[in-house]
This record gives sequence, C-alpha cells and structure tokens, in this order.
Amino acid sequence: MGTGVCNSVEIWYPLKMATVVMEKSFSEPASDALIDTMRRATEVCFEINDMVRKITYASADRLRFICVMEARDLETARRALESAGMTYDRLWSASSF
Repeated sequence: MGTGVCNSVEIWYPLKMATVVMEKSFSEPASDALIDTMRRATEVCFEINDMVRKITYASADRLRFICVMEARDLETARRALESAGMTYDRLWSASSF
C-alpha cells in the first residue's frame, strides 16, 4: 500500500466581524417577560446570520437598552433584527480603542 500525500492545504481565516450597537427605548419599563421574548425572537436570526450577542445594558429604569453584538457588517445586523421583528432607535457600527 502506498501513502497518501496532500498537495494542497486549505487554510481557513476567521471572518473579521464588525461590532454593532443597537439602541432601543420603551415608553414603559421593559418587563422580564418582554426582554425574554425579544431575546428568543432574535436567537434564530442571529444564528442564521452568524451573529453573536456580546452584552446588553439596561438603564436603571428599564426604559433604554444598549445591545452590543458582532455581525459580518451593519447591513447583516439590520436585516437579521428586522427579520426577527425587532424595532430599534439606532443601529451603528462601532470600533474599540
């Protein structure tokens, strides 16, 4: 029996992900149930679009939320959020330094 020789090597480089920030506000304090519903609604869309939720911050009165996520780009995040039925005040790309 002979030995196999690999003449080509595939090298996979991770995609450079964009940091995307979503700002969302509510007219009344967001309940735990509402927050859970929003999280579940976006889970599948995030997975399909290779997005990762990094962290979410809520104001003390729960009227404002900031969600930091990673996506291929801003447009991918916009499409994923909108397909999940998520409304937001602002969506923007961010960089850290």
